[in-house]
Amino acid sequence: MVKFLKNIFKFSLICSLPFVLLLSSYIYFDPFKVIFDYDDYSFPFVIPNRDYVSTSVFIKNYKREQYDSFILGSSRTLAFKPSYWENYLDEKSKPFMFDASKESIYGIYTKLRFLDSRNVPIKNALILFCRDVTFKEVKNHSGHLFIKHPEVSNESKFKFHLEFFKAYLDVKFLFNFYAYKISGDYKSYMIGYIEKRKITFDKITNEINILDQEKEINESPEKYYQSRKDIFYKRTIETTDSENQIKAEQLFFLNGIKAILKKNKTSYKIVLSPLYEQKKFSNNDIKLLKNMFGEKIYDFSGKNFLTDDKHNYYETSHFRPKVGNIILKKIYQ
Repeated sequence: MVKFLKNIFKFSLICSLPFVLLLSSYIYFDPFKVIFDYDDYSFPFVIPNRDYVSTSVFIKNYKREQYDSFILGSSRTLAFKPSYWENYLDEKSKPFMFDASKESIYGIYTKLRFLDSRNVPIKNALILFCRDVTFKEVKNHSGHLFIKHPEVSNESKFKFHLEFFKAYLDVKFLFNFYAYKISGDYKSYMIGYIEKRKITFDKITNEINILDQEKEINESPEKYYQSRKDIFYKRTIETTDSENQIKAEQLFFLNGIKAILKKNKTSYKIVLSPLYEQKKFSNNDIKLLKNMFGEKIYDFSGKNFLTDDKHNYYETSHFRPKVGNIILKKIYQ
């Protein structure tokens, strides 16, 4: 019997060894930068969770920086630089980029709730609504790229970290991560796992800059867009979304956002994104938003002078900072 138990113990030890090694390597390398504290998240080679980065930078710096002005929305907010936005704010205002990848109406609301619950003054807010993502989710995202920081969602830290460990255990991720870690060379098959672009995140304002793409466009715009001609599909007609996205659950969060902004006497503006697709929100959704927020809504969606020009985009998802600058100038005139 003793011998049998010893064999069981040895077998269990051998079987658990791969898991222990994987867990140890995950903690040691911290590929998603969610375990240890970092002063700078710039130049990531593993695609980061922007919600976690934004919230972590805020928590780390707020006591010293005393932020009071916030840019909220999806990754399209990269076009709105805090360093440019502050030109339209009171000289004492302290702007912060509080974005997240595929940010939802749930995410925007919970970030404002996070700030309000900590008595952070919300003096100014620039909020971005995107037709293709903002109203899709009305709960916390799943997946390591999109799940919310536990301090924002008020949900389980264990659940949060489990999402990242599960992503690490993916065989394709492990292969790509260690292939890049060993060689230091980016290969085309690494797309979706390894970040090729050189991206910086300001350590104070969390401002995003995509260095290599802007440089490539400025040096040879025609070459840049010619090499991506298959990406920039031809838009033939202006379209309007036939589906109403704002239903009862979305309306709950919109009302919550409005209440927090009213409570804080926030000077705010809501921009409807100028997406390459040139599709507008449904007529009912536009009417609802304008009835709720009135002159605070600035609609740049659909077919217009910004969306007509492909040179305003990095690809068909993200518009460039020059577009953000044009919009800021128009809405703050």
